[in-house]
Amino acid sequence: MKIDRLHPPPQLDNLSRHGLHTYFREGWELEEQLFASVDPGALNRQPDPLRHPLIFYYGHSAAFFINKLRMAGLRPRGLDDHLDTLLARGVDPATRDDLTTFAWPSKTQVSNYRANVYTIVSELINALDLPQGPVDAGNPLWALLMALEHQRIHFETSSVLIRQLPTACVAKPDMWDYASCDRSPAVEPRWLEYAPKTVTVGRPAALAQYYWDNEVGSLRVDVDRFFVRSTLVTNAEFLEFWRAGGYHRREFWSDRGWAWRSRHEVTHPRFWVDCEPAAATASRPRYRAMFDTLALPPHWPVEVNAHEAWAYCAYIGNRTRLPSEAEYMRITATAPLTAGDCIDHHGYNLNLRYASARAVGAASSCTTPEGLADPFGNVWQWLVDDFYPLPGFTPHPYYRDFSAPYFDRDHAMLKGGSWASTGTSASRWYRLWFRHHFYQHAGFRLASSATPEG
Repeated sequence: MKIDRLHPPPQLDNLSRHGLHTYFREGWELEEQLFASVDPGALNRQPDPLRHPLIFYYGHSAAFFINKLRMAGLRPRGLDDHLDTLLARGVDPATRDDLTTFAWPSKTQVSNYRANVYTIVSELINALDLPQGPVDAGNPLWALLMALEHQRIHFETSSVLIRQLPTACVAKPDMWDYASCDRSPAVEPRWLEYAPKTVTVGRPAALAQYYWDNEVGSLRVDVDRFFVRSTLVTNAEFLEFWRAGGYHRREFWSDRGWAWRSRHEVTHPRFWVDCEPAAATASRPRYRAMFDTLALPPHWPVEVNAHEAWAYCAYIGNRTRLPSEAEYMRITATAPLTAGDCIDHHGYNLNLRYASARAVGAASSCTTPEGLADPFGNVWQWLVDDFYPLPGFTPHPYYRDFSAPYFDRDHAMLKGGSWASTGTSASRWYRLWFRHHFYQHAGFRLASSATPEG
């Protein structure tokens, strides 16, 4: 989707009825456009065995609006007791056996439900008594802002699932454009050295945009000297690992990574298709974009899960690893930004600038003074950290299980946003996490505490 400009998130210190309407309508229409690309008969499909069928995701954001507005006292009752409950059942299974099967509603039922929710939220915004001063997390309006951002999170989640459908089940909308698949590299990779420095992890309290509970807090970290690769790992670079038999060499994988790879007989990245045996070194896999199969774009970032990223690090050797969150904050501290917290309109591949990744380093205006390309956007960047709370973490009463259940060794962190990240997901402070074997529009870059070779 080639969009010149999406609206930034509402400002907490200057909420307006028009601004809330515009942001709500935009998020809603983006979701409608995305699901309109899917053949109606495919909405009952389960593109990822660890996720519900697509019909759930079509209705989930709408149910979230109703349930959270009711919880905050902004709406006295639910809309449909059955659908309000059924469409709220998010999932995070470790295996497909942990996923409960339900009798899902039809598209007509969910479409009617969504239409009613749209009317309810629009009328509520019209009737709101907006405060004169800033809105904080204790204000009932927080439930509305939460639902607005939640919808944008699930727009991206749904796009990852739809991308896993057979191409016969989807049709690229006219307004969706992929980035150029130019076969010439945009920039040559190199190792960058960073001197020791103390950094702060956590969102500054003064910023006037919505935030999630796990972003609140301030953690000072002494970062030792380290090195980081200037570019994200590309399809061409990962192709060498694949051709070297990386998916069949136990020495490159963690215990849990190898168990996952073996259990599911994984032999290549999820979004590579038509893969001949890796031993056929002249073969070149093809690439599954959102709606089409393309020739593998060699200079686009590879998209993998955390297990695959770690295996590639082991293949490179020399104590190569993923960056930590503190190191990520260090390398992006000098990244070009627009005013305040907003990084969406500075040339980064965020906010649906394209309906795809693009060549790493394609926008020189987004490169840091040190030479780090793609500090934000293009694809999410896997980190070495498991998801953890910042000091003083307190779950928000409207969504107590948004973050708290996932502070464990089963969920790895990601930062930076992808081409499909919009709203506050496209903020430098947003902290994302997924199980190590889950897929997102996510890639990685290399880091090392040792002096790299080459």
